[in-house]
Amino acid sequence: MASEKQVRGKHPTEDVMYDRLVGAIVDKHLRPGEHLNEAKLAEVHGVPRSRVRRVLERLRDESVVTFELNRGAFVSRPTVEEARHVYEARREIELVVVRLVCERATAKDIAVLRRHLEREEKAYRDRKPSVNRISGDFHSLLARMARNPVFEKLLASLIHRWVLIQSVYERTTGALCFTDEHVRIVEHIAARNAEAAVSELAHHFDHIIASIDLTRDRRSEVDIYEAPDPTRLAS
Repeated sequence: MASEKQVRGKHPTEDVMYDRLVGAIVDKHLRPGEHLNEAKLAEVHGVPRSRVRRVLERLRDESVVTFELNRGAFVSRPTVEEARHVYEARREIELVVVRLVCERATAKDIAVLRRHLEREEKAYRDRKPSVNRISGDFHSLLARMARNPVFEKLLASLIHRWVLIQSVYERTTGALCFTDEHVRIVEHIAARNAEAAVSELAHHFDHIIASIDLTRDRRSEVDIYEAPDPTRLAS
């Protein structure tokens, strides 16, 4: 069992636990609807249950975790309506963010983005399990480089919620992100061409929404918590 000292490192224990849970969701080790056992989490991390509860409440505030009376905490299972709302909000905020990045990015920022693209391409080429997380990190980098902490916090929450949405609704041929489009976005940022960067990102989001299926057939296929369709049972 890991001691609290080992878990904490140079970061508060609760931040480390938060990062681990978010990472497990992004990497799809934790799936929508999965129970989060407070006692086991406390034992594994060597901390009181009160600390675990604070982390879970933080995730609840971001709509990533839900609490059910007398049952505990569960990874959120987004509805179709929520999926559409999250997509709309994330898309509009990120279009503003990329425009700000074109204005505010430094030469060092551009270099960081290009190094990230190399890492992303390698992960995709090697088919690493971490490719989705690395692709998502690209969008987090953009939010940070906009130098607006409000946008950065909002997008972090929306990106986490989008991962849950994709876990439920992604097509079998879907992809979390598209590396070649990331490359073009960075080139437009480096050229300070805000209009082109916004246009490319909008195109990118068209592909992201196309990677999920919000139709009724898809919903009934994946959602085991809905009552069965009598017409399907009769067929």
